[in-house]
Amino acid sequence: MPDLIGRSRVDVYRIMRNNGLYFVTEGPGSNIDRWFEVTAQSPRPGVEIRWHGEATLTVTNVNPKGPRAVPRLIDLTHAEALLAMHQAQLYFDPVGPGSSNGTWKVVLAQSVAPGTKVAWHAQITVRVAMSKPAAIKPVAPVATPPAVAAGSVINGTGFKIGVATWYNYIPGRCATWYLPKGTKITIRDLFTGKAITCIISDREWHSGNHVVDLSETQFAQLAPLWKGVISVKVTW
Repeated sequence: MPDLIGRSRVDVYRIMRNNGLYFVTEGPGSNIDRWFEVTAQSPRPGVEIRWHGEATLTVTNVNPKGPRAVPRLIDLTHAEALLAMHQAQLYFDPVGPGSSNGTWKVVLAQSVAPGTKVAWHAQITVRVAMSKPAAIKPVAPVATPPAVAAGSVINGTGFKIGVATWYNYIPGRCATWYLPKGTKITIRDLFTGKAITCIISDREWHSGNHVVDLSETQFAQLAPLWKGVISVKVTW
């Protein structure tokens, strides 16, 4: 008896004809001969049966290579995201802290909304981090009147307040979603007062209060890499 599990309808007809055997089907699509693949068989593979013997095949009408819904990955751990995508038979490409060496811990955002139908084995992009951002306590803008909201422009100087993360990138370069490439910005850690400068040369997603993605080298000048996320003020 040949091994037919996972075989398509066309393959089953060819294999069974070549072996001088017959089969009957049961399961979704079997009554109209519109099934896609075999999920179980009797007798099992390798069992000797007589010439022109008959096997019973359990089949499914679900196309194993058809479109499938993208699972929700946000807030999943590394292991949970891998399992979810494996079960959906999809792939993902992580970007952000820990993505270059596979040490990231949690998914912060995904490029395709959960539930969207995509092709079998399609790849989506996910933004990841070493840890889930903690809730940011309100911090009064440095040298800014309380009535002025973060993201305003005062005396020709613009600023935003939010969180910074890091990824494997060129030292001295960084990424934002709201300023043009080539802009020189200053990033100040709101809890330590430490500050650095960098040139925007990459683009990041607009996600929540995420205001800048720093190179690994420059993030380390503000805080230990294991923190993953810090509260900052970006000035330009």
